[in-house]
Amino acid sequence: MTLVARECRSSLAPLPLPVATLQRAAGVPMAVATGERDVFLPPSRLRRAVSRSLGVDMEVLPGAGHLVPDEHPEQVLSLVDEVIGRVI
Repeated sequence: MTLVARECRSSLAPLPLPVATLQRAAGVPMAVATGERDVFLPPSRLRRAVSRSLGVDMEVLPGAGHLVPDEHPEQVLSLVDEVIGRVI
């Protein structure tokens, strides 16, 4: 599966969000994260796009792959807590 993820692109992958949608998200507290071992959406591939499109630094979750909520729910909860802490 790692080889497939590295070398193939699924036609089922969603298209990038429209610019208007990204503009509406400007200023909204958010966190963007990917697993350090995610072969479908690896940090090296996402970091620049996240920064450019959303204006936030991407979190890289150590030891996590593509299914972060299932693999490391505690890390996802921690990110959510951080975002809520910025609002309150």
